Amino acid sequence: MLSPMRPLRFFLLTIVVLLLVAMPAGAGLLVYSLRLEPTGNTVNYPGIAGGYLVVDDDAGSFSSVMILRDPDTNRRFYTTSFLSGSYFELLREGGGVSSVLSSLSGGSGGGEAVAFQVVGKTDGGTNVGGGVSLRVAKKLRGFLMTNAEESSISSTTGDPLLELGFAGASKASVNFESGSTRNANNARMTSATAITEITRTLERQGIRPEATPTPAPSPTPVLSVLP
Repeated sequence: MLSPMRPLRFFLLTIVVLLLVAMPAGAGLLVYSLRLEPTGNTVNYPGIAGGYLVVDDDAGSFSSVMILRDPDTNRRFYTTSFLSGSYFELLREGGGVSSVLSSLSGGSGGGEAVAFQVVGKTDGGTNVGGGVSLRVAKKLRGFLMTNAEESSISSTTGDPLLELGFAGASKASVNFESGSTRNANNARMTSATAITEITRTLERQGIRPEATPTPAPSPTPVLSVLP
């Protein structure tokens, strides 16, 4: 005789299996390299050219490490405050999924404004290390636009100086760094820890934290290609 509990057990088991299939494999980080190529009309454009992006899949956000070059001394610096934003996925009409990295900041009171967006086709079931499998966009493409008004500053001697403003846009190419991603997830890094590790690598190459030269250069220190 069939036990009345068997259909219930089968039903519960089916629900568990469906939930496991539907649930993501786990939270993890995705590390990308960023390349930028100036495009269109520009004014005093600082020639922003490269950096690293760290995506926190669970938080739906990304942070960055960018390289700056002082045009007066040619010294390189890095900054972690230039670019950060949202990470999300969208269903494509006709099927499939795309990943989006997006950021919009500044622009009020004459300060520096940054708009950034890249989109790429998402592949499923990629092992990203640390026992985590995530949907990953291997290549994302889009644009970065930034501008800032000119401003008056003073040197250490009190002499007035003019810091030139700038405006321009770049084509953005974002590429998945599988090795760096696996290293970060195998070490159970947080996004902040991964950013710290990237900056430590840059410092070993002689690239120091962002600094404001005295007097400040004109135009503002510019981002440069990663070594």
